Amino acid sequence: MTCMEEVDAVELGMEMSRAMRAFTRYANARFAEHNLNTARIRLLTAVAENTRVRMGELADRLGVTARTVTALTDGLEKEGIVARKPDPADRRAFQLELTPKGQDALGRIDQLERQVTGEIFDCLNPAERAQLAALLHRVSTSLAG
Repeated sequence: MTCMEEVDAVELGMEMSRAMRAFTRYANARFAEHNLNTARIRLLTAVAENTRVRMGELADRLGVTARTVTALTDGLEKEGIVARKPDPADRRAFQLELTPKGQDALGRIDQLERQVTGEIFDCLNPAERAQLAALLHRVSTSLAG
């Protein structure tokens, strides 16, 4: 296909879907090399953005069940990355916070995300990256209403 051909909307949607699946597979494989997955990264990022967040609130923000947050937290707590703290407003609830080891992990995650996305988009020059970003923003904005 050349750049000048008209692309059917269905074909464009399928191409976007293929690209997203390839992006996700590649990123997940690279993150797995460092004992990371999307769920762990999302939880750590959310905890970092919301100091001492309740686990139930975190589940709501992430769109997962409380049990999922508990299971992830159990593993991260065993590794010393997050800590459960009693919620001063509710004795039955716990808040999560990053430990110093968790702060370090978040820094490594940021570096890894930059490296992996750089690898993914290495096939595009800076002008193409800017064009792709603008087009994707336009599509997502129009869908948001």
